[in-house]
Amino acid sequence: MKNYLLVALLIVCTFLAGCSKGKENVDSELPVEQSPENEVKQDEEEQNNQMQESLDKSLLQNISSVENVQSVEDLAELSPGSLTSEFTVEEETSMWAKTEVPSELRPAFLSEMKEVVKDTEDPAMIVKALNYYLGGAQYKELVDPLITYHPSFTEPLMPEPYEMNEEGERTKHPAKALILLDASSSMLLYADGRLKMDTAKSAVKSFATAIGQKSEVSLYAYGHKGTQSASDKTLSCGTIEEVYPLGEFKEKEFNSVLDNVKASGWTPLAEAIKQAGIDHKDTTEDLTVYIVSDGAETCGGDPIAEAKAFTQGKAGRHVNVIGFQVDKDAESQLKAVAEAGNGTYMAANSLEEMTAGISKIWLPSDLDLVGLVYAKPIGWPKTTALTTVSDYSNKAKKAIKVENNRLIGAAKLLKDEALVSDSQEEEFITFINDQKDAYQKLIDDLEVEKRKLVEDEVDRIVKKIDDYQARMKELKKQNAK
Repeated sequence: MKNYLLVALLIVCTFLAGCSKGKENVDSELPVEQSPENEVKQDEEEQNNQMQESLDKSLLQNISSVENVQSVEDLAELSPGSLTSEFTVEEETSMWAKTEVPSELRPAFLSEMKEVVKDTEDPAMIVKALNYYLGGAQYKELVDPLITYHPSFTEPLMPEPYEMNEEGERTKHPAKALILLDASSSMLLYADGRLKMDTAKSAVKSFATAIGQKSEVSLYAYGHKGTQSASDKTLSCGTIEEVYPLGEFKEKEFNSVLDNVKASGWTPLAEAIKQAGIDHKDTTEDLTVYIVSDGAETCGGDPIAEAKAFTQGKAGRHVNVIGFQVDKDAESQLKAVAEAGNGTYMAANSLEEMTAGISKIWLPSDLDLVGLVYAKPIGWPKTTALTTVSDYSNKAKKAIKVENNRLIGAAKLLKDEALVSDSQEEEFITFINDQKDAYQKLIDDLEVEKRKLVEDEVDRIVKKIDDYQARMKELKKQNAK
């Protein structure tokens, strides 16, 4: 009996175990129902992956946008590195710059470059990335001065002898000469390869030197404050300054003051004439205003009425105007200003025409003719100009060298951090040095061009003086007969 019970028990257990095992197999084959938590987690992972891919793509696009420098103008317009943008000119031209990534930039630089080298092995792209993060910060400030440099030698003023005015009389020097210089933003335009403001300054220096031998001289600046924006109009239109007070002409002091006048804003011509009249209302001697301008009134004033008021009832007062490369509308207004001011209008489209036009208002003395020997820009003036060119060039090349050191240091740092191989480091350095050589050649070529410009300007002025002196000698011989 016991044996029967034992067998029955074994049969029941076997059956139950088989059922349990069968149930487990069936359950394992059924699909697992996703929980809401699992679905959210998967969505977040997909979104994160998509965001990372987007960021990687955006990063490479930004790096790819680093400019390829083909000209010295391209070099001047290079964007600063994203990590070096706050570096100063002094830092970017330091002779003590080391071949390394500055310590304060290394953590951020390495963090960014880990992503770059993960996404690309292209050496050209990686060097672009080095420039993107660590490129020079001050190329515009250092290269632009060399690009725009033009020697500012004082243009010799050589008037024709025995010039007469419209009435057939010799021109008379005024006792007092007020020069009103237009320093509005339009004077920042280029004409004949140089800033219109530089041309005007050169002509004014020549004129002041000449007329200052017989007359007291004053210099007014207008349009030199604020900017051309509407928000600065009140400041610009309301600021008229007598930067060189009326008195004896002292060339060094006058030229220094003139050089510091910067063109920037609007054109308050009427207010400038009015202010000159107010400042010198008690003057009883002959008083002539000489306006040097390239445009019409832009501040809402009436310069014609102000010129008339300046001279009304005072026979010894005049308003003369030199219009430099003006359009028809501006010329019409400036001519009317001169007419209302009992003066003359002279149009000029070049420095030669400006100085030739100015010369018609005075007569040379024998001393003036002899003094032309010292007007040649040889010796110190030429040396100073050439030194300026060299200084601009050397500062730009220092910046190129500092950038080169930083980029080579970056390539070495990537290798030391095992982000790139030895062979990759060597390839990067070749790219970096080729870039430095290309940049330096652009600066060297521009320096040669600017040095030639200085030489040409010196030769032009010397020839101009020599030709004039030879012609005057011949005229004197003829007049002596």
